[in-house]
Amino acid sequence: GLVEKKEMELVLSKLEAAQKYLAQKYCVLVLGLGMPDKHHMCCGKEKMSDTQKDWKFFESLFTFCTYVAWIVFQRQHLTEIEEEIGRLFRSNMFNIPRRKREDEESGGEKKRMTFVQFRRMMAKRPAIKKAINMRSPVLSTLLPSLREKAQNIVEKKYHLVGIKLPGQVQKHMQSLDSVPMSVVGILGEPRCLFNPHTLLPLEPKENAKSSKRLPSLGERNNIQIQDALES
Repeated sequence: GLVEKKEMELVLSKLEAAQKYLAQKYCVLVLGLGMPDKHHMCCGKEKMSDTQKDWKFFESLFTFCTYVAWIVFQRQHLTEIEEEIGRLFRSNMFNIPRRKREDEESGGEKKRMTFVQFRRMMAKRPAIKKAINMRSPVLSTLLPSLREKAQNIVEKKYHLVGIKLPGQVQKHMQSLDSVPMSVVGILGEPRCLFNPHTLLPLEPKENAKSSKRLPSLGERNNIQIQDALES
């Protein structure tokens, strides 16, 4: 129905805005803007990159992002989060957690492949010259190639036929300074409901003291989204 389509478009628009915001912050880290003393190439002053330092930093960043998201989702779905972080920052071509899962699900069939089977599998992958110039989904959101731009235009035309997004969402799509807060895991919930050191939910008896609390940020956003869909 029309309400479901509007709700789906609202979700997709928020996802796109959030991914652009993430891409902007990621580019700041990659380029070292405003951080010449911490950047591995002194924000462009050095002509040679410290490859080892560079590699360690970004591996630590991806691990940090994975565990922050894991805590937000109350320590659930770690495998799925690892795969999604790998997809966003590395693309599926270099998504190590996904490769490990697929190898486990196949029962180690790749190890038993003949040379001909291996060549057939590799033929489906892009050439190495093309692969090294591929952009991750995060950077493609902010800096798409000409081919990706054309694909995005087609997809948007297909999705947005007859759908008019609320003005508040359109305004956020045009600005990357902030992203509307959505209900995601423990985000927006009162801190008093969680252990301040581990961010684990407190016992039900301890939560009973806070039963008369005001609506959380997430709950208020839910009400605003429902109002936008019904209007």
